[in-house]
Amino acid sequence: MAPSGKRPVGNADRLSDLHDGLIHSIMSFLTAREAVQTCVLSRRWEDLWCSMSCLDIDERQFRIGSAYYKIWEDMSEDEDDIDSASLEEFVNNLLMFHSAPRLDRFRFHVASSHGNIKFVNSWIRRGIKRCPKVVEIHSTIGCKLPHLGGSSSSRLNRLHLTGIALDITFTHQLRSTCPVLDDLELKWCRFHDDAEIVSFTLKRLTVEDCTTDNPSALTIKAPSLTYLHLVITAPDHNNWQAVVLDLMPRLNKATICLKASTAMLPCKLLSSLMFAEDLQLTGLRTLANLHIGSGTFPVFYSVRILLLDKCDLSDSCDILGNFLNNAPCLEKLTLQQCKLPESSKKNKAGGNVERTSLQCQDTPSFQCLRLKRTEIKYNEDDDVQKLFDLLLGVWRNLQKSTIVIKKGSRRYSMM
Repeated sequence: MAPSGKRPVGNADRLSDLHDGLIHSIMSFLTAREAVQTCVLSRRWEDLWCSMSCLDIDERQFRIGSAYYKIWEDMSEDEDDIDSASLEEFVNNLLMFHSAPRLDRFRFHVASSHGNIKFVNSWIRRGIKRCPKVVEIHSTIGCKLPHLGGSSSSRLNRLHLTGIALDITFTHQLRSTCPVLDDLELKWCRFHDDAEIVSFTLKRLTVEDCTTDNPSALTIKAPSLTYLHLVITAPDHNNWQAVVLDLMPRLNKATICLKASTAMLPCKLLSSLMFAEDLQLTGLRTLANLHIGSGTFPVFYSVRILLLDKCDLSDSCDILGNFLNNAPCLEKLTLQQCKLPESSKKNKAGGNVERTSLQCQDTPSFQCLRLKRTEIKYNEDDDVQKLFDLLLGVWRNLQKSTIVIKKGSRRYSMM
């Protein structure tokens, strides 16, 4: 028998011998419910969850009779599958007995209102009062973001919101009460009015499928941005009438997506993206809309990688030609499932290559001396010959570029 006061050698609890800070770091990988359950491990663990610096509350752990694990983006949860009483009791007790004055991270995932959305808004408000550095809230029930003023946002450097209702004061709070915010992500959020995102500290910004109660403009003024991801839904009575960006001289990567629509959305964004090194443009109307109302096509001195995904190139490649002629440092070009000029579509597989080249004599000659690789990805089986015919005509001055045409596992290459 082991001496009194000592653990048997074979049953040593080395994990419990760690300092509280290390154990809290381990707990940061657990959800709040999992962290609370560690109290049964030993007396040493009974109250450790009360002082951990990360709270991750996920209602999917309270599903009835099924596993809760689903991807974060799954927004199809059914509130009838949630044990609402257990969830409310757990969260109320968690926030009551949790004693850490400040949080490193507050994460909340909720999809059902449990008959009273006030409970949910109260939980979010109490979590944000703990001055977290990171706030991530995912909702499908229109939860409201509480006021970020005072000390509650003084440490906030990452704010990720999904499905949140943002009142008229939100953009003002970003500008005046978030002095160290550098990562903002807004997905499927709803603005009460005009959205003017102004921040001199933001480095990463994602705005995806957000809407507004009143037809208005989305304005972004963030000169320190290095990453921009902007997805704009086709205009309707709940969407932006215009999008305006200020110049972003530190921009490294930008992804702009305008979803398929016959309507035109005046954006005038191209000149604001001229410093991006990696530029991705997606959507049938994106290219035309980005340049509406603009004069001279801007020069993209920094762009090295350009991806056009599902874009309309049926204007005899005028827009594509403008890009290539005004991107002197471009090294890689990818055209993915783009709409080709009608002249190339009229040529059947096995068509007259010489005739096609003659038809393209009037198209602009693209001058892009540093372009090393061009990738063209397609879907239709008969597009290969059309693409070759097109390339022979309009890519006359790109002899230094390797042109790769892909479909599934097959690959065609032109050196």
